[in-house]
Amino acid sequence: MDIKRNLLELEASAQRISDGLAAIQVMVIGLDGSGSEYTGAFHAVWHYLSEAEKKFQKQLTACLNVV
Repeated sequence: MDIKRNLLELEASAQRISDGLAAIQVMVIGLDGSGSEYTGAFHAVWHYLSEAEKKFQKQLTACLNVV
């Protein structure tokens, strides 16, 4: 398998991570609407992972642009 194919497979995995983050964001919105005490904790997890995903996508794009 060549590097470009591996990176494209990694891009597909990144999309699944992004989909999972969207699900967590929906949970945060729902918890906030219900007044749950766990809203802040889920929001912190979503924010942390969202920032990591943005950096990952930036690096992946840079790698794909090189090959």
